[in-house]
Amino acid sequence: MAEDTRKRVLKAIRDLNYRRDGIARSLRRNKTGTIGVMISDITNPYFSDLVRGIEDTIYARNDGHYFILCNTDEDPEKERLYLDVLQEKRVEGLIVAPAGGNEQAFRDTIDFGVPIVFVDRVLEGVEVDSVRVNNREAAHAIVSHVLSLGRRRVALAHAKLDADSIVDRVEGYKDALREAGMTFDPAHVRTSRSSVEDAHREGLSLLTASPRPDAVFCTNNFMTLGMMQAIADLGLACPDDVAVVGFDDFPWTTAFHPHLTVVAQPSYEIGCAAVRLLFNRIAGDRASPPVRMVMDAELIIRESCGAAAKAGGEAASETACL
Repeated sequence: MAEDTRKRVLKAIRDLNYRRDGIARSLRRNKTGTIGVMISDITNPYFSDLVRGIEDTIYARNDGHYFILCNTDEDPEKERLYLDVLQEKRVEGLIVAPAGGNEQAFRDTIDFGVPIVFVDRVLEGVEVDSVRVNNREAAHAIVSHVLSLGRRRVALAHAKLDADSIVDRVEGYKDALREAGMTFDPAHVRTSRSSVEDAHREGLSLLTASPRPDAVFCTNNFMTLGMMQAIADLGLACPDDVAVVGFDDFPWTTAFHPHLTVVAQPSYEIGCAAVRLLFNRIAGDRASPPVRMVMDAELIIRESCGAAAKAGGEAASETACL
Protein backbone atom coordinates (compact mmCIF):
# COMPACT_ATOMS: atom_id res chain seq x y z
CA MET A 1 0.00 0.00 0.00
CA ALA A 2 1.33 3.40 -0.95
CA GLU A 3 2.19 5.73 1.94
CA ASP A 4 -0.38 8.33 0.90
CA THR A 5 -3.11 5.69 0.70
CA ARG A 6 -2.13 4.26 4.10
CA LYS A 7 -2.42 7.72 5.72
CA ARG A 8 -5.86 8.29 4.18
CA VAL A 9 -7.06 4.88 5.42
CA LEU A 10 -5.81 5.58 8.96
CA LYS A 11 -7.47 9.01 8.94
CA ALA A 12 -10.77 7.44 7.86
CA ILE A 13 -10.47 4.89 10.67
CA ARG A 14 -10.01 7.70 13.21
CA ASP A 15 -12.75 9.88 11.78
CA LEU A 16 -15.28 7.04 11.73
CA ASN A 17 -14.18 5.65 15.12
CA TYR A 18 -13.88 2.27 13.41
CA ARG A 19 -13.68 -0.83 15.59
CA ARG A 20 -12.83 -4.28 14.31
CA ASP A 21 -15.80 -6.69 14.27
CA GLY A 22 -14.61 -9.36 16.68
CA ILE A 23 -17.54 -11.67 15.99
CA ALA A 24 -16.96 -11.65 12.23
CA ARG A 25 -13.24 -12.16 12.80
CA SER A 26 -13.82 -15.14 15.12
CA LEU A 27 -16.18 -16.76 12.62
CA ARG A 28 -13.57 -16.41 9.89
CA ARG A 29 -10.77 -17.83 12.06
CA ASN A 30 -13.02 -20.32 13.89
CA LYS A 31 -11.51 -18.98 17.13
CA THR A 32 -12.94 -16.46 19.59
CA GLY A 33 -9.85 -15.84 21.71
CA THR A 34 -12.11 -16.24 24.76
CA ILE A 35 -11.60 -18.35 27.88
CA GLY A 36 -14.43 -18.95 30.36
CA VAL A 37 -13.67 -18.91 34.09
CA MET A 38 -16.24 -20.07 36.65
CA ILE A 39 -15.43 -19.78 40.35
CA SER A 40 -17.62 -20.10 43.40
CA ASP A 41 -17.16 -16.80 45.26
CA ILE A 42 -15.12 -13.86 44.04
CA THR A 43 -15.34 -12.23 47.50
CA ASN A 44 -13.28 -15.11 48.92
CA PRO A 45 -9.62 -13.96 48.91
CA TYR A 46 -8.52 -17.45 47.88
CA PHE A 47 -10.48 -17.25 44.63
CA SER A 48 -9.60 -13.58 44.06
CA ASP A 49 -5.92 -14.51 44.15
CA LEU A 50 -6.51 -17.54 41.92
CA VAL A 51 -8.31 -15.42 39.32
CA ARG A 52 -5.43 -12.91 39.42
CA GLY A 53 -3.08 -15.75 38.52
CA ILE A 54 -5.34 -16.67 35.61
CA GLU A 55 -5.51 -13.07 34.39
CA ASP A 56 -1.79 -12.40 34.64
CA THR A 57 -0.88 -15.61 32.81
CA ILE A 58 -3.35 -15.01 29.98
CA TYR A 59 -2.22 -11.38 29.64
CA ALA A 60 1.45 -12.40 29.59
CA ARG A 61 0.80 -14.60 26.56
CA ASN A 62 0.07 -11.43 24.56
CA ASP A 63 -1.76 -13.41 21.86
CA GLY A 64 -5.17 -11.73 21.91
CA HIS A 65 -6.85 -14.02 24.42
CA TYR A 66 -9.03 -12.72 27.23
CA PHE A 67 -11.40 -14.29 29.75
CA ILE A 68 -14.99 -14.00 30.91
CA LEU A 69 -15.46 -14.42 34.67
CA CYS A 70 -18.60 -15.99 36.16
CA ASN A 71 -19.39 -16.23 39.88
CA THR A 72 -21.55 -19.28 40.70
CA ASP A 73 -22.05 -18.82 44.47
CA GLU A 74 -21.74 -22.63 44.77
CA ASP A 75 -25.17 -22.84 43.09
CA PRO A 76 -25.44 -25.75 40.58
CA GLU A 77 -28.32 -24.08 38.72
CA LYS A 78 -26.38 -20.85 38.33
CA GLU A 79 -23.34 -22.84 37.25
CA ARG A 80 -25.38 -24.66 34.59
CA LEU A 81 -26.75 -21.35 33.31
CA TYR A 82 -23.26 -19.88 32.98
CA LEU A 83 -22.01 -23.05 31.31
CA ASP A 84 -24.69 -22.68 28.65
CA VAL A 85 -23.93 -18.96 28.20
CA LEU A 86 -20.19 -19.55 27.83
CA GLN A 87 -20.78 -22.24 25.23
CA GLU A 88 -23.02 -19.84 23.32
CA LYS A 89 -20.11 -17.38 23.43
CA ARG A 90 -18.02 -20.13 21.82
CA VAL A 91 -15.27 -20.04 24.44
CA GLU A 92 -12.16 -21.96 23.51
CA GLY A 93 -11.76 -23.48 26.95
CA LEU A 94 -12.95 -23.38 30.56
CA ILE A 95 -11.31 -23.10 33.98
CA VAL A 96 -13.81 -24.11 36.66
CA ALA A 97 -14.10 -24.58 40.43
CA PRO A 98 -17.13 -26.89 40.10
CA ALA A 99 -20.07 -26.58 42.48
CA GLY A 100 -21.16 -30.19 41.99
CA GLY A 101 -24.31 -31.59 40.43
CA ASN A 102 -23.50 -30.80 36.79
CA GLU A 103 -21.29 -33.75 35.99
CA GLN A 104 -23.18 -34.73 32.83
CA ALA A 105 -23.23 -31.14 31.58
CA PHE A 106 -19.45 -30.95 31.89
CA ARG A 107 -19.04 -34.29 30.11
CA ASP A 108 -21.27 -33.00 27.30
CA THR A 109 -19.13 -29.84 27.08
CA ILE A 110 -15.98 -31.94 26.69
CA ASP A 111 -17.67 -34.06 24.00
CA PHE A 112 -18.55 -30.81 22.21
CA GLY A 113 -14.81 -30.13 21.98
CA VAL A 114 -14.30 -27.56 24.74
CA PRO A 115 -11.34 -28.44 27.01
CA ILE A 116 -11.82 -27.93 30.76
CA VAL A 117 -9.45 -27.56 33.70
CA PHE A 118 -10.80 -27.93 37.24
CA VAL A 119 -9.25 -25.93 40.08
CA ASP A 120 -9.54 -26.41 43.85
CA ARG A 121 -11.74 -29.50 43.51
CA VAL A 122 -12.72 -32.22 41.04
CA LEU A 123 -15.88 -34.09 40.07
CA GLU A 124 -16.05 -37.86 40.08
CA GLY A 125 -16.55 -39.25 36.59
CA VAL A 126 -15.45 -36.06 34.78
CA GLU A 127 -12.06 -36.76 33.21
CA VAL A 128 -10.30 -33.40 32.87
CA ASP A 129 -7.04 -31.78 33.92
CA SER A 130 -7.03 -30.38 37.45
CA VAL A 131 -4.89 -28.30 39.82
CA ARG A 132 -5.26 -28.38 43.60
CA VAL A 133 -3.47 -29.25 46.83
CA ASN A 134 -3.60 -32.43 48.90
CA ASN A 135 -6.41 -31.27 51.16
CA ARG A 136 -6.53 -34.40 53.30
CA GLU A 137 -2.81 -34.35 54.02
CA ALA A 138 -2.82 -30.61 54.81
CA ALA A 139 -5.80 -30.90 57.18
CA HIS A 140 -4.16 -33.86 58.90
CA ALA A 141 -0.96 -31.82 59.39
CA ILE A 142 -2.58 -28.76 60.95
CA VAL A 143 -4.88 -30.73 63.28
CA SER A 144 -1.97 -32.97 64.31
CA HIS A 145 -0.01 -29.86 65.20
CA VAL A 146 -2.80 -28.60 67.46
CA LEU A 147 -3.03 -32.00 69.16
CA SER A 148 0.74 -32.00 69.70
CA LEU A 149 0.31 -28.80 71.75
CA GLY A 150 -1.87 -30.65 74.25
CA ARG A 151 -5.36 -29.73 73.00
CA ARG A 152 -7.78 -32.62 73.46
CA ARG A 153 -11.22 -31.32 72.48
CA VAL A 154 -10.53 -30.23 68.92
CA ALA A 155 -13.77 -29.24 67.18
CA LEU A 156 -14.46 -28.91 63.47
CA ALA A 157 -16.23 -26.05 61.66
CA HIS A 158 -16.71 -26.90 58.02
CA ALA A 159 -18.45 -25.39 55.03
CA LYS A 160 -21.67 -27.03 53.87
CA LEU A 161 -20.48 -27.91 50.39
CA ASP A 162 -20.46 -30.93 48.12
CA ALA A 163 -16.90 -30.06 47.07
CA ASP A 164 -14.48 -32.92 47.45
CA SER A 165 -11.92 -30.45 48.83
CA ILE A 166 -14.06 -29.97 51.95
CA VAL A 167 -14.75 -33.70 52.22
CA ASP A 168 -11.00 -34.36 52.12
CA ARG A 169 -10.32 -31.76 54.83
CA VAL A 170 -12.90 -33.38 57.08
CA GLU A 171 -11.27 -36.77 56.49
CA GLY A 172 -7.85 -35.30 57.28
CA TYR A 173 -9.25 -34.00 60.59
CA LYS A 174 -10.56 -37.47 61.41
CA ASP A 175 -7.23 -39.04 60.44
CA ALA A 176 -5.38 -36.81 62.91
CA LEU A 177 -7.79 -37.66 65.73
CA ARG A 178 -7.51 -41.37 64.98
CA GLU A 179 -3.70 -41.21 64.86
CA ALA A 180 -3.70 -39.51 68.27
CA GLY A 181 -5.90 -42.27 69.71
CA MET A 182 -8.95 -40.02 69.98
CA THR A 183 -12.55 -40.66 68.98
CA PHE A 184 -14.41 -38.51 66.47
CA ASP A 185 -17.28 -36.76 68.29
CA PRO A 186 -20.13 -35.42 66.09
CA ALA A 187 -21.08 -33.08 68.96
CA HIS A 188 -17.88 -31.15 68.22
CA VAL A 189 -18.81 -30.54 64.59
CA ARG A 190 -20.63 -27.53 63.16
CA THR A 191 -21.64 -27.13 59.51
CA SER A 192 -22.83 -24.00 57.74
CA ARG A 193 -22.86 -22.18 54.43
CA SER A 194 -19.50 -20.78 53.46
CA SER A 195 -20.12 -17.30 54.84
CA VAL A 196 -18.79 -15.31 57.78
CA GLU A 197 -22.32 -14.71 59.12
CA ASP A 198 -23.30 -18.39 59.17
CA ALA A 199 -19.94 -19.45 60.57
CA HIS A 200 -20.32 -16.86 63.34
CA ARG A 201 -23.73 -18.26 64.29
CA GLU A 202 -22.43 -21.83 64.38
CA GLY A 203 -19.38 -20.66 66.32
CA LEU A 204 -21.60 -19.22 69.05
CA SER A 205 -23.43 -22.56 69.23
CA LEU A 206 -20.21 -24.54 69.41
CA LEU A 207 -18.45 -22.38 71.99
CA THR A 208 -21.39 -22.27 74.39
CA ALA A 209 -21.70 -26.05 74.44
CA SER A 210 -20.52 -28.04 77.45
CA PRO A 211 -17.80 -29.14 77.59
CA ARG A 212 -16.45 -26.33 75.45
CA PRO A 213 -13.86 -27.28 72.82
CA ASP A 214 -10.31 -26.17 73.56
CA ALA A 215 -9.48 -25.84 69.85
CA VAL A 216 -11.31 -25.45 66.52
CA PHE A 217 -10.20 -26.40 63.01
CA CYS A 218 -11.96 -24.27 60.35
CA THR A 219 -12.03 -25.58 56.78
CA ASN A 220 -11.78 -22.21 54.97
CA ASN A 221 -11.10 -18.55 55.66
CA PHE A 222 -14.75 -17.49 55.98
CA MET A 223 -15.27 -20.17 58.65
CA THR A 224 -12.17 -18.90 60.46
CA LEU A 225 -13.37 -15.29 60.40
CA GLY A 226 -16.80 -16.26 61.74
CA MET A 227 -15.23 -18.33 64.52
CA MET A 228 -12.94 -15.49 65.59
CA GLN A 229 -15.94 -13.16 65.74
CA ALA A 230 -17.79 -15.66 67.95
CA ILE A 231 -14.82 -15.93 70.31
CA ALA A 232 -14.68 -12.13 70.64
CA ASP A 233 -18.44 -11.82 71.18
CA LEU A 234 -18.35 -14.39 73.99
CA GLY A 235 -15.47 -12.62 75.74
CA LEU A 236 -13.16 -15.61 75.30
CA ALA A 237 -9.44 -15.43 74.63
CA CYS A 238 -7.66 -17.11 71.74
CA PRO A 239 -5.61 -19.24 72.21
CA ASP A 240 -5.86 -19.31 76.03
CA ASP A 241 -9.50 -20.43 76.08
CA VAL A 242 -9.84 -21.72 72.53
CA ALA A 243 -7.13 -22.27 69.92
CA VAL A 244 -8.13 -21.64 66.29
CA VAL A 245 -6.48 -22.95 63.12
CA GLY A 246 -7.80 -22.68 59.60
CA PHE A 247 -7.45 -23.45 55.93
CA ASP A 248 -6.33 -20.61 53.61
CA ASP A 249 -4.08 -17.69 54.34
CA PHE A 250 -5.16 -14.17 53.42
CA PRO A 251 -3.48 -10.77 53.60
CA TRP A 252 -4.84 -9.72 56.97
CA THR A 253 -4.14 -12.94 58.96
CA THR A 254 -1.24 -11.19 60.68
CA ALA A 255 -3.49 -8.21 61.47
CA PHE A 256 -5.47 -10.42 63.85
CA HIS A 257 -4.45 -10.75 67.47
CA PRO A 258 -3.41 -13.43 67.89
CA HIS A 259 -1.90 -14.01 64.46
CA LEU A 260 -3.64 -16.92 62.76
CA THR A 261 -2.16 -20.37 62.23
CA VAL A 262 -3.23 -21.60 58.78
CA VAL A 263 -2.69 -23.92 55.87
CA ALA A 264 -1.77 -21.63 52.98
CA GLN A 265 -2.62 -22.74 49.46
CA PRO A 266 -0.64 -21.39 46.48
CA SER A 267 -3.81 -19.91 45.00
CA TYR A 268 -2.08 -17.55 42.55
CA GLU A 269 0.14 -20.36 41.27
CA ILE A 270 -2.89 -22.66 40.92
CA GLY A 271 -4.46 -20.10 38.59
CA CYS A 272 -1.25 -19.80 36.55
CA ALA A 273 -0.87 -23.56 36.23
CA ALA A 274 -4.51 -23.98 35.17
CA VAL A 275 -3.99 -21.56 32.26
CA ARG A 276 -0.89 -23.42 31.08
CA LEU A 277 -2.71 -26.76 31.18
CA LEU A 278 -5.69 -25.33 29.33
CA PHE A 279 -3.65 -23.83 26.51
CA ASN A 280 -1.82 -27.13 26.07
CA ARG A 281 -5.22 -28.68 25.37
CA ILE A 282 -6.35 -25.82 23.14
CA ALA A 283 -3.16 -26.19 21.12
CA GLY A 284 -4.21 -29.69 20.15
CA ASP A 285 -3.24 -32.10 22.92
CA ARG A 286 -6.71 -33.58 23.40
CA ALA A 287 -5.92 -37.32 23.51
CA SER A 288 -3.47 -37.66 26.40
CA PRO A 289 -4.77 -38.71 29.86
CA PRO A 290 -5.87 -35.99 32.30
CA VAL A 291 -3.12 -34.24 34.23
CA ARG A 292 -3.78 -34.31 37.99
CA MET A 293 -1.52 -31.58 39.32
CA VAL A 294 -1.16 -31.48 43.11
CA MET A 295 0.71 -28.42 44.41
CA ASP A 296 2.36 -28.02 47.80
CA ALA A 297 0.50 -26.28 50.61
CA GLU A 298 2.25 -24.68 53.58
CA LEU A 299 1.54 -24.97 57.29
CA ILE A 300 2.18 -21.51 58.74
CA ILE A 301 2.41 -21.72 62.52
CA ARG A 302 1.59 -18.48 64.31
CA GLU A 303 0.01 -17.63 67.67
CA SER A 304 -3.63 -18.73 67.42
CA CYS A 305 -2.80 -22.43 67.81
CA GLY A 306 -1.15 -21.76 71.19
CA ALA A 307 2.44 -22.04 70.00
CA ALA A 308 4.88 -20.55 72.47
CA ALA A 309 6.14 -17.02 71.81
CA LYS A 310 9.76 -16.46 70.91
CA ALA A 311 12.15 -14.98 73.40
CA GLY A 312 11.46 -11.32 74.00
CA GLY A 313 7.71 -11.70 73.48
CA GLU A 314 7.71 -11.83 69.67
CA ALA A 315 5.04 -14.16 68.27
CA ALA A 316 6.29 -17.47 66.96
CA SER A 317 5.98 -17.95 63.22
CA GLU A 318 7.10 -21.09 61.44
CA THR A 319 6.43 -22.41 57.96
CA ALA A 320 6.47 -26.05 56.88
CA CYS A 321 5.94 -27.30 53.32
CA LEU A 322 3.32 -30.06 53.12
